[in-house]
Amino acid sequence: MILIIVGIVVGLFLLLKGADWLVDGSVSIALNLGVSKLIVGLSVVAFGTSVPELVASLVSVLNGHSSVSISNVVGSNIANIALCLALASLFLSINVKEQTIKVEMPFMILSTVVFTALLLRDNFYTLKWNDGIVFLSLMIIFIYYLVSNAKDILEEEFESEIKGKHKTSVSVFLVIIGIFAVSLGGELTIRNVVELAKIFNLSETLVGLTIVAIGTSLPELVVSVTFAIKGEGEILVGNIVGSNIFNILLILGISSLLGNLTVDVSSYMIDLLTVNLVAFMLLLISIFKKKLTRIDGILFLVIYAVYISFAMIRR
Repeated sequence: MILIIVGIVVGLFLLLKGADWLVDGSVSIALNLGVSKLIVGLSVVAFGTSVPELVASLVSVLNGHSSVSISNVVGSNIANIALCLALASLFLSINVKEQTIKVEMPFMILSTVVFTALLLRDNFYTLKWNDGIVFLSLMIIFIYYLVSNAKDILEEEFESEIKGKHKTSVSVFLVIIGIFAVSLGGELTIRNVVELAKIFNLSETLVGLTIVAIGTSLPELVVSVTFAIKGEGEILVGNIVGSNIFNILLILGISSLLGNLTVDVSSYMIDLLTVNLVAFMLLLISIFKKKLTRIDGILFLVIYAVYISFAMIRR
């Protein structure tokens, strides 16, 4: 039992730290090769904070635990808004950019609704390869929008996210050790959470919604609180929304190409309702108030606590 818990902790550490090394090294190599900061920044948004979720999901699918893959994304998207963003709003009122409200949040809603509709399509909570094509097609459209319509905004935001360049040899080393760390971390995490689920007779869906989802959302949580303390809330909201979009379109898009994704519980509707609820709430609050206040943060945290309580009772 202790070894399983240690395995999960070590796995998550390697997964998160390895993702940081991988992205840092890749960004540095690209900058050394003269790639524009816009393109490098897009890679940070696309793969930066989503690497842990992506690796965990791919390992889950390849090892026959696809329910962890779907639930990891659903749980992470709920946690990003109702936990990470909510905690950040307790430190200060977070202003929301007009561009985020008009385009990025509606695209997050679209991605979430499309995902829900496809998952409920045959009443078996299953995503297939053709659904992955739909997700990846939407992702291409979103990236096209970012590149063609938001260059100035993106370049300004990416300045704070792109770290300094390393020597090429150091960058290559970071990429290699990053790939090794995320691979080993993903394997350790998924193997041990599945064992934990067996010991306590828990569904793989539950551990995906809770342990794996919260663990892989730690980068967003750290970034959220850090940005809030620094007073950079406007960038924070865009990052959370972008992460949720890529979690669905990129992670589920790639994962569903490798095999059918299913969930192993019959009462999954509450999870789908919650992921849609928090997304719509964020959009409505942003439209009418243009910012997130401490009261909004408390409301989201209450919703998250109720949701987690239900998930634990359901087992």
